Amino acid sequence: MAYIRKVKKKDIAALVYIVSLLPMLLPWCYFDEGIDGIKYGIDIVNQKVFIVLAVATFFSLLFAESPKAKCLAKIFLLLHVALYLFCALFWYVPLLTDFNLLLSLEAAHSGVYLSVLSIGLVYLFYRKD
Repeated sequence: MAYIRKVKKKDIAALVYIVSLLPMLLPWCYFDEGIDGIKYGIDIVNQKVFIVLAVATFFSLLFAESPKAKCLAKIFLLLHVALYLFCALFWYVPLLTDFNLLLSLEAAHSGVYLSVLSIGLVYLFYRKD
């Protein structure tokens, strides 16, 4: 009976992880899309890196059995947070300015913080295991 409970918890963790990726479709910055071509979170984050990280995280959440594999899944979740913060806070608008951290902080929309919060909650949920 305990085995069935763990399988269900893994499935729930994977489902919650998929739902936590949805804020990537929200606006991440206040600039006009016609000016800089960047508006949504999926536009800011490198898509190839994001897809590889998402697939690796999803499968590590589903199939992690050993403590080392569970630790790897936690590292993948923390890499999401690092990727979001790096891409949101260190993006630049080529037509307006070069790299400017203050401008990035001012232009950050609630989608950035919602993405970080949702992945953080998945990490806390998975960590309780």
